[in-house]
Amino acid sequence: MNEKELGLGTRAIHAGRVDPRIEGAAVMPIFQCSVYEHTVEGTDYHDVRYPRLSNLPNHTALARKLAALEGAEDALVTASGMAAISTTLLQVLGTGGHLLIQDQLYGGTHAFVTHDLPSLGHQYDFISPDDAASWPAKLRPNTRAVYVETMTNPLLKVADHRAVVAFAREHSLVSIIDNTFATPVNFQPIEVGFDLSLHSCTKYMNGHTDLVAGAVIGSTENVQGIRHRLGHLGGCLDPHACFLLDRGLKTLVLRVERQNANAMALAGCLAEHRRSAA
Repeated sequence: MNEKELGLGTRAIHAGRVDPRIEGAAVMPIFQCSVYEHTVEGTDYHDVRYPRLSNLPNHTALARKLAALEGAEDALVTASGMAAISTTLLQVLGTGGHLLIQDQLYGGTHAFVTHDLPSLGHQYDFISPDDAASWPAKLRPNTRAVYVETMTNPLLKVADHRAVVAFAREHSLVSIIDNTFATPVNFQPIEVGFDLSLHSCTKYMNGHTDLVAGAVIGSTENVQGIRHRLGHLGGCLDPHACFLLDRGLKTLVLRVERQNANAMALAGCLAEHRRSAA
């Protein structure tokens, strides 16, 4: 059966696994190794097996699973959500790029965009994510990307995502979304047409409060460029954290479905409370 035909819960458990299994292991082993025998001649530097290049067995198995969860070609894991965000932005903006970014953001992203990007020669403008008519006026000749969050952290403002995708395609921009709060259970950006989906896997994707990690999900072309940039910046995820995240993803669907149900029950209770109108 084609992997895309499998249910999301099944993909969360089985996608990306090595076949045949390594020594019959039901769980992907931890490859705690920094040096590998190089057996292929004439390959690119980035084909050399090395932890900083994010291409060890634990990296690649986990990346395949993440890509399968959002219906994408490729994925990359990073040392934190901010490593995913900062590396992606630096790659897509190139030299002297301009970014359109929504006006409510996770604090770390806001600080990076407002404090670090200008010092590196980039420009930005904030946009109202639900007012598409105002976006064209913010375009510049060097605008390279548009960036939104599925639901903003922490105020939960929701952008007009389909309008963002249409706007990006019309103006040849890279569309980027931080899908941390929704997870692939509630929203799959690649299916809607976003070029890149980012995650802080520290939160719902892992779900066990025992690691810090990030992810970049998208086309092979886009992800490869970001992977090469990450190799230069050094924000790679260690093999043990890859193992923990792989484990956490196996219960992603069950956890998020229960969290959704709990949140709906709480919202209903509060809406009916006698003091709700006060």
